[in-house]
Amino acid sequence: MSVPPIRPRSFAAAVLCACRGIAHATRTQHHVRAHLVLGAAVLLAGTWIGLSALELAIIAAAVGFVLAAELVNTAVERLVDLVHPDAGPIAAAVKDVAAAAVLTAAVLAVGVGVFVFGPHLGLSAALVTRGFPIVLAALCVAALVASAVRGA
Repeated sequence: MSVPPIRPRSFAAAVLCACRGIAHATRTQHHVRAHLVLGAAVLLAGTWIGLSALELAIIAAAVGFVLAAELVNTAVERLVDLVHPDAGPIAAAVKDVAAAAVLTAAVLAVGVGVFVFGPHLGLSAALVTRGFPIVLAALCVAALVASAVRGA
C-alpha cells in the first residue's frame, strides 16, 4: 500500500499555523508572556535612551532568540507530555534540557543587553568588555564543575 504524497502548505497557511502556535503559547505559557513583556520593555527602553538602529537590531535579535527558544521549549514539553504522560526520569531530562536551552538564551540576551546598554548607562568600558565576559566565563566553569561534582 502506498502512502499518498503530502501536499505542501501555502506560505499563507504556514504563517497562519505559526500565528496559532504563538497565540497558543502566549495563552497557555506564563514564561512566554513574561518574555514578551520583558522583550517589549527592553526594546522600548532602548528606543527611549537613543540606541542606534544597529544596537536596536541586536537587542531585537536577542529578544527573538529567547522567544524562539521558549516556543521550542513549549513544543518539546507538549510532545513529551503526549508521548510519555507519566513522569519518568527520561521525560524529565528531556524537559530539563529544553528548559536549559531557554535559560542559555536568556543569559545570552542579558549579556547582549549589558554590552549594548552598558556604555549608554555609564558603565565603564573595562567593566563591559572585560568584567562581564569574565563573569560569564566563571558561570560556564561553575556549571561544568557543578555537573561534574554531581555526576561523580
